[in-house]
Amino acid sequence: MRFVRMILRMSLVTLAVTGGLWAQRPHGGMGGMFGGMPAMPGLQNPTVGSGSEYEMTSKGKDMDMAIVALGKEDVDGATGYWMEMRMTSADTGGEMVMKELTVVSTTEAGIKRMIIQQPGKPPMEMSGMMMNMMQQHQPPPTTPAGAASQGKGGGMGELLGTESVTVPAGTFTCQHYRTQGRNGTSDVWISMQVTPYGLVKMTSADATMVLKKVLVNETSHIKGEPQKMQMPEMPHY
Repeated sequence: MRFVRMILRMSLVTLAVTGGLWAQRPHGGMGGMFGGMPAMPGLQNPTVGSGSEYEMTSKGKDMDMAIVALGKEDVDGATGYWMEMRMTSADTGGEMVMKELTVVSTTEAGIKRMIIQQPGKPPMEMSGMMMNMMQQHQPPPTTPAGAASQGKGGGMGELLGTESVTVPAGTFTCQHYRTQGRNGTSDVWISMQVTPYGLVKMTSADATMVLKKVLVNETSHIKGEPQKMQMPEMPHY
């Protein structure tokens, strides 16, 4: 049961990062690392094999995170993207890999399939029951890709202008957005040069996230044939 709770917590972190739930994430554990972060921009028509690696710091905790686009798949008439998130921190004890089929459109948003691999363990695919539990926490439809570049905030806040931003991955021309919330001021810088989410830099009162490296020609880090992950049976009394 502890393993299932950990997977659900990590899954919610994935939803937070890829679904714009920064302000709605759970508190405590891994989810508590993302306090006060602004909304993520939408998918920017990702190229298969492309991605971004980030350095994240929040409340004294560090994490290295990569997001990679691995392919496309039709999901009930909507376009789904196979995305992979890789997270390494003191809490994960190695590289935690999550491969997910994500649908983002004007009428639908969310994760439809998810495969998770813990360090040193075989990959596990979440069962239908576990995915149904996750759907209770999925965000409403996000702004279609490219809306921000058309002058619409797309939930990212007020557009302050275009700026040159230097991060470990290099220097990028970015659109700078700012939001004001209960946790204070949050800023996000995005660039159409960066895939899959356009994110170059994020800052808030207690957290930062900067682009460390632009990834190309990437393949999945999932190793082995995924096994079905079932919810444990509850005791009968």
